[in-house]
Amino acid sequence: MAIGPSAVERWLDLSTEELRAQVTRLVSARLPGDHAVWQAIRRHPALVPRIRGVLSGLSATAAGSKDEAMQKVWIANARVALDTVTPPPVKAARKPAVKEVPVEEPEPVIDLREPEPQELKQPHKAIPTMLFQEPS
Repeated sequence: MAIGPSAVERWLDLSTEELRAQVTRLVSARLPGDHAVWQAIRRHPALVPRIRGVLSGLSATAAGSKDEAMQKVWIANARVALDTVTPPPVKAARKPAVKEVPVEEPEPVIDLREPEPQELKQPHKAIPTMLFQEPS
């Protein structure tokens, strides 16, 4: 049996061993949480607890195997994908057409004050050069 959103519909009728085989394939496929298969699984409230039980069984059987760490990570990712809530798609609201109005340039402001003399501003002080000697 293939893994796909349409195949998930038939998982409700599978025996525990057949469902375990399908969930094992699903876990090892490492599909992202927003994949169509996970969305199809989350739509069936009766299937979610069955898959949680299978995931617990897979976690128990992975204990002591040489691939235990890898399988535990995959199972944890599958649990997160199972619990992820996907928000419904948001329809974009149409924005009203905005008429472009030509922007009037402001009149330039003329500064009638006298410029400040340069003498009042203090020049920057030079930073003395520091020399470091190597200890002898």
